Amino acid sequence: MKSLLFAKYMENIILKEITIPFPLSKARNGEHYQLQRDVTGVVTPEFAEAQYLMPFYTPYQEVVGNENYCYLNNLGYMGTEDIAAGDEKRDKLFTFIVSTVSTSLRSPLEEVAAAAKRLNFVLKPYKGCNELGYARETAAIADFVEKMKEEANAADAATLGLTAILPMLEEANEAFNTLFKARSGELNVRVNSQNMRTVRPKVDKAFMRLITAINALYLANELKDKDEATRTALGTVIDQINSYLTQLQVTLTREGVLSNKGQTTDTDEEEGGKTPEEPVKPEITEVYSKVEDPHDPTGITRGKETIMKWVGDFELVNETGDGPGKIIVKDNFTGVEEEVPAEDILSRSNTGCEFIMIRDFAEGEYKIRIETYDGGSPLVLEYPEVIKLV
Repeated sequence: MKSLLFAKYMENIILKEITIPFPLSKARNGEHYQLQRDVTGVVTPEFAEAQYLMPFYTPYQEVVGNENYCYLNNLGYMGTEDIAAGDEKRDKLFTFIVSTVSTSLRSPLEEVAAAAKRLNFVLKPYKGCNELGYARETAAIADFVEKMKEEANAADAATLGLTAILPMLEEANEAFNTLFKARSGELNVRVNSQNMRTVRPKVDKAFMRLITAINALYLANELKDKDEATRTALGTVIDQINSYLTQLQVTLTREGVLSNKGQTTDTDEEEGGKTPEEPVKPEITEVYSKVEDPHDPTGITRGKETIMKWVGDFELVNETGDGPGKIIVKDNFTGVEEEVPAEDILSRSNTGCEFIMIRDFAEGEYKIRIETYDGGSPLVLEYPEVIKLV
């Protein structure tokens, strides 16, 4: 008798559950990222605590935090412009000192010319240091400033009117180094953190466990306690998450990622529909200076921020996975090659990178390629066009 009454009761209620009508792997990075942001907006710590979901919520929240970090990493580095400005400031000060010494060599005042001759000898090992990579330039300028603090050199600097300039150079160099070390720390975090390709499956697994637990709690309440407050709390979250999934399904269907039946287009071939798309072949698509007009036909500025874009969903990583892969620039005439220093690779994502173009090459035509081990296998790609350095 009780079983009959229970069956009749169950017929009169609508059971709710979260259902995923398509593979989450079909969502693109931005859509996947936004879905999890939406879910964490309704499955709050307070809700999880009240519904005894913390054993499932805590690991889910952790991997979603990793995904948020990985996704935002693709937006590039903060502070790049500040670093460039700091480098330019110390370059101007150092160049002023070099110019002052050079000009003073021709001074009609014997005392000034003699002081300039002595300082020119001190300067000799450091000339051109502003064309080096950031770290090497910082070390060279710091060493030069220390040399200039020696009593004899300081006296000669005073003779040439450089006494006030040297502390300004030291301050500018230290300020730059502070910024650069902060970015290096950020680079270290980024290099050793997960990327979207590795973190998304972990998010999906944790998400499935969480929604399975929510569905189980809703059903258990209907079977046993029949508590209205619990039914409302769980039912509201179930409805909201289902609405997010439905909207994402509509978006993916509209854009051809899913078929009109809600299936992935990969299955349509078996049902007489369109064939699945071929994987995108990895290739470099663009290389240009990061300037107001990013496609300036006059060429790419040496020693300045440069953008490289590619397709194929891979990142620029080295063989051990603990640093950036290689960017190699080759003189199209002489065949001489030079690798961009790791510290000059400013940001990386699965669609491209930003780096400082080689500083000490002459103007002319060059080829550029990358070497990466994303996924463990070596991948060498050369930009099909000749680039011009100016």
